[in-house]
Amino acid sequence: MKVIMDFRKYDGVVGGAEQGVIQISNYIANNEHKIVMLCKEKKLVDVKQLFKGTPNISFIPLQVNTHSMSFKNLRLDSGTIQDVAVREDADIIHFPYNWSFPFNKKVPSVLTVHDVIPFTFREAMAWYRNVFLYQPGIRTACRLNTMIATVSEFSKSDIMEKVGVSADKIRVIPNGLREPSPPNEDLDQEIEQRYGLEYGFILNVGGIHERKNVNGLIRAFAKLVKEEKYPGKLVITGSVSGAPYQKKMKKIIDSTLADTGMQAKVAFTGFIPDTELDSLLRRAAIMVYPSFYEGFGIPILEAMRTRTPVITSNLTGMQEVAGDAAILINPHDTDQITVQMSHLLHDQNLREELANKGAKKAANYSWPKTSELYLDLYQDAITMEIDNG
Repeated sequence: MKVIMDFRKYDGVVGGAEQGVIQISNYIANNEHKIVMLCKEKKLVDVKQLFKGTPNISFIPLQVNTHSMSFKNLRLDSGTIQDVAVREDADIIHFPYNWSFPFNKKVPSVLTVHDVIPFTFREAMAWYRNVFLYQPGIRTACRLNTMIATVSEFSKSDIMEKVGVSADKIRVIPNGLREPSPPNEDLDQEIEQRYGLEYGFILNVGGIHERKNVNGLIRAFAKLVKEEKYPGKLVITGSVSGAPYQKKMKKIIDSTLADTGMQAKVAFTGFIPDTELDSLLRRAAIMVYPSFYEGFGIPILEAMRTRTPVITSNLTGMQEVAGDAAILINPHDTDQITVQMSHLLHDQNLREELANKGAKKAANYSWPKTSELYLDLYQDAITMEIDNG
């Protein structure tokens, strides 16, 4: 099989979607299929380095600066990329990040829609952009592509309800889980000194978006410190950019820190590499993930893989991913978050039970499994186009 893989989104940072492209492409290419990798021209050298040593991958740069919804990207989807697929005699195109617009479709295409969060939380997206561009754009993208992949049964239901896609067009393919970096005592000590973690810490992964419920977590943590005399810190990872939305959220969080007196007890790491994240995950007392909305929730599994007990929300894709291997809470109830953090800190038997269940749960997720499911989906999409003439 020959696959056109759209990697326009890559801009120097390997997030969840980029990790998926890298892992799936490596697996497919190492199993005698061929990949034609599309990327930004300015990132061609970096992209080649990401796949250095992998056979069966060729690269085609595109003159584009962003993967955002735009007429330029629409023309690429409908024109240039279709022509590339024909010229390369490709079997299928995989658009792995939420939207694409192949109006002039010449080969079958699969679109991965990780979630449709902006239908529920606009966050940084302006109202007019959400209503007049994003929402109709997603509906059009789902209609134009042959098949839709998504990461959880929750996301499938959400796409069906909010976008109007039929169930038989959507395939649930869970995210894989990357291999953790090896333990590094020197790095552990350096991170402990950097953030002042000598008395232990509770970890939250994901940044300061509205739906991440960081304010609620800080208020719950403040009660733990004041009522239970917890000596450690709360560590929150994730980038905080200078964008207007991020500045607004940082002001709100700074106000919450001042209200609760937690300025010295909460450490914001910003974006950190996987090696540092793995160090924090391994050494955290608890990983708390009280988001209001997630299509999946990779940090839940990353913590479980390191045998760190998890508290997460009983909403959306999180409860599906966590199952009975985590404590599930109502993220709107800060008192409940405090109570469960205290419970887990003091109950060693429960910690061990969740560690065992979590490790077994995380073992079910791997990129080879995910990649095989995508190969099956590619074949089904090809067959569907043939059947439809």
